[in-house]
Amino acid sequence: MKRVLAITTVSVGVLLLSGYGGYQYLVNKHEKENLEVKEKADAAGITEEEFIEQTQQIEGISYKVDLDENSTQEEVIDVMHKMTHQKVRAEQKWGAIPMIPETINDVYEIVSKSSFERKESLLEILERWKNGDFSKADEDHNYFWTYQGGTVGKAYGIMSKNEEAEFIKNNFKEMQDS
Repeated sequence: MKRVLAITTVSVGVLLLSGYGGYQYLVNKHEKENLEVKEKADAAGITEEEFIEQTQQIEGISYKVDLDENSTQEEVIDVMHKMTHQKVRAEQKWGAIPMIPETINDVYEIVSKSSFERKESLLEILERWKNGDFSKADEDHNYFWTYQGGTVGKAYGIMSKNEEAEFIKNNFKEMQDS
């Protein structure tokens, strides 16, 4: 009987220590993540809340532009609008497509062969993007947003490199796995 009591006591002790150790691990992990967010927000010159708001996971992620030579100007503008979400600060964002050379080139090919009413404006934006110039991404976003009759989610700036990296991490998981 003493042996059973000793084994039970040791087992309970091990379980309690393991549980406490696991709890401490999770607390430390959470504190470390909070510190990282604080450091990234400070580096971007914004609050932690705004950093989280701008980089959080959003609905409607797509990895493909899903356009072809029969696509309409409205479909192209919708894709380009979603591409800007990786770069801009806005109160709300719905949908995102990676702003990478492949997607930029795919859209450029469609627009360059089109007879869209706004072809020149779209090509001007795409040329900048092809050259790695995203300095007007907020203006580009608002151009598309206005064209689409936007009422909520107007861009008010461009994300910092840290914000964009966090946005990509939170929204484009497939790109990171490859």
